[in-house]
Amino acid sequence: MSKRIVFTLAFGERRFGEMALGLGRSLRLIGDTTPRAVLTDIDDLPWEKSFDHVIRANVPKEDIWWSKFYALDHTDADEVLYIDGDCLAFKRLVPIFDYYQGAPFGVQGPVMSTGSWYDKSIAEVCASEGVSAVPKFNGGLMYYTRTPEMAEILAEAKRIALRAGEIGWRMSRGVPADEVCLSLAMARTGLGRAAPDVMNFTNSGVGLIGPLRMNVMRGECRYVCRRYSVQYAEPYVFHAHFYSKFLGYWRQVDKLRELEERDEWLGRRVVGSSGRN
Repeated sequence: MSKRIVFTLAFGERRFGEMALGLGRSLRLIGDTTPRAVLTDIDDLPWEKSFDHVIRANVPKEDIWWSKFYALDHTDADEVLYIDGDCLAFKRLVPIFDYYQGAPFGVQGPVMSTGSWYDKSIAEVCASEGVSAVPKFNGGLMYYTRTPEMAEILAEAKRIALRAGEIGWRMSRGVPADEVCLSLAMARTGLGRAAPDVMNFTNSGVGLIGPLRMNVMRGECRYVCRRYSVQYAEPYVFHAHFYSKFLGYWRQVDKLRELEERDEWLGRRVVGSSGRN
């Protein structure tokens, strides 16, 4: 089996580091054994407790989206599952890796020829770029590999990014969004695999209908939402996204931190007790 790794990023404010630690801690709690790596410029956080590889680097603004693929530069992994730092895991990740096995690149979302994306008509993009449809996905979870085919997709996406203004997409944080560029690159190269949205490898709760039931201590994350259709969701990975601004998400992050601190305290007590006469 190829060497697999989970990869995430944490740059800038300390709260982004706390979010990425929440992801790492959630993976530890559910017993996922895939090695984990974080690329960060944030110091003074206990990264090593939740991540096997801590890569410290500064990334220029123009490379912020492409740094999602830096695992190929900084690790020896052959298969990478990139997950945004503002995510929490509720199921072990092996089935996601297995689903994409054999594909150079994998995302989750429908293949579309109509609608809009980043303030641009998908039909117009397809017509101008000579493709019939493009996968529409959230870049918070992406699978990629150390293969010539993945290198081809990434190179094509970067070429497309240079024309993003001409194509007419809205910028993201002042630079072309990785999602639309990668999507068009997949369509133009014919490479990569888009999982149906109902696979629920990841879900952000956008279009929430009713309560969001989420509790890391119970391994629970379930709700009904409307994305492309109304669906019941129990995602492998919950992408906080918009909900990262609300207390419900931060309560879960705090629970994971408190659990780690309690575990350390109990561990010290056990060690201390074993040394008594």
